[in-house]
Amino acid sequence: MTKRICRSKKSAGWLSCLLLLSISPCYSDTAENIQETPENKQNVEQLLQSLTLENALKLAEISGSPEMDIAESEILESTAELATVKSKYGVRIKAEAVPRYVYAIDASKGDDINDSYYFLSTSKVLSDFGRTATLSEAAEADVRAEAIDFVSFRFQRRLKIIKAYLDVLLSDKRYAVDNENMVIKFLKYDKSRERQELGEVADVDLLELESAYRSELINRMRSSNRQSESRAELAVLLNRPDQLPGELQPLRVDVSDIDLLEYDALLQKVLTLNPQLAAQHERVKAAQSRLEHSRMSSRPVLDSAVELGNYERRYGEGGKWRVGVNLTIPFREGGRFKAEIAKRQAELKGEQARYQLMKNTLRKQVLELVQELEVLKLAQESAKVRLEYHDQHMDRSRARYELELQTDLGNAAAGMTEAQWDADRLKYNLLLTLGNIDALLGIDPAKRFLELN
Repeated sequence: MTKRICRSKKSAGWLSCLLLLSISPCYSDTAENIQETPENKQNVEQLLQSLTLENALKLAEISGSPEMDIAESEILESTAELATVKSKYGVRIKAEAVPRYVYAIDASKGDDINDSYYFLSTSKVLSDFGRTATLSEAAEADVRAEAIDFVSFRFQRRLKIIKAYLDVLLSDKRYAVDNENMVIKFLKYDKSRERQELGEVADVDLLELESAYRSELINRMRSSNRQSESRAELAVLLNRPDQLPGELQPLRVDVSDIDLLEYDALLQKVLTLNPQLAAQHERVKAAQSRLEHSRMSSRPVLDSAVELGNYERRYGEGGKWRVGVNLTIPFREGGRFKAEIAKRQAELKGEQARYQLMKNTLRKQVLELVQELEVLKLAQESAKVRLEYHDQHMDRSRARYELELQTDLGNAAAGMTEAQWDADRLKYNLLLTLGNIDALLGIDPAKRFLELN
């Protein structure tokens, strides 16, 4: 029994290390560079006005979030439960003093009787024959599960911040596309309106051009709204909902050398390394330990007690101290043992079912991500061809414009802008897909994006 308790203490030590690792900042220089204080608050505001992805992730680290606090509180709750379990083998010390006088029925003994008592007692469980050790194993497994979940949560949160950052970049580019289309439609409408006054354009043709212009105007307004919405979403993730970011620095993105992944090989890696699956496996182990603890309910408990004090009425001058060892053996609890075992069996069955369900979900996620990667890789090649076409079309339109020939230079420029936006969208989606795969493998998805810049 003593050896098992020693192992339990060692386990608690490495659990503390795991907890510290899970809640430590991912960027060692975060506090030094941009920790928000009254002195450098202006520097933080300047960062928000010209924000990079790296600084966005750092700001999120120092700002925290309600979701992060909830995830952290779950770890602290598990560690507190572990400490509660381990305290069962601690020494208990209790002082009790009751000064009391009672009325004496027998007048020969006086008007009252001193019925006071006072004791200082200590007690300690010597052994419960494995019950506490088993329950401690369950609590340790819970702490490991919460710590692993916390790390996974941080990775998912960074991935959300990266996606929100990319959404802002794309919304800015989309606004540029829709604004250019709107300007082209307006110029055509305005020019035709002048010709219509000279009788060169029919009313119905002018209305058609005005309708096209107003449709593009609505598109531009929606794009402008999306710029604000995407910034608001990013601000919330940075836990600064009242400070919308200004200009975001573009990413240097190169995804030309990314290889496609084999489904079977990736699936095996995910099933081995996925943090959420590992956390659920720990919960299964915790449920197994709790079931074993319930099956030990009928085991005896051996404890010791030492008392020093006096009971004035009962013992007079005697009975100043007592030492004893108690052995408690439960035989029957009115069906409570069976009920507890049944409850723990149901709990174990549920955790095992969640584990299998999670594995099935991961298989589906991996398949979807691999297929999405294949589609995006092919779409990226198509985007390159489209960009090359619009680039050459732009050159031809510019040459015709310089020769003062009829040209569609405006449409060519708008087509080039939209092709560039579509190419960036595909690149970002490709990187986000890879980031999702990294998160499933227990790898920080921010690492891939920061290495590119």
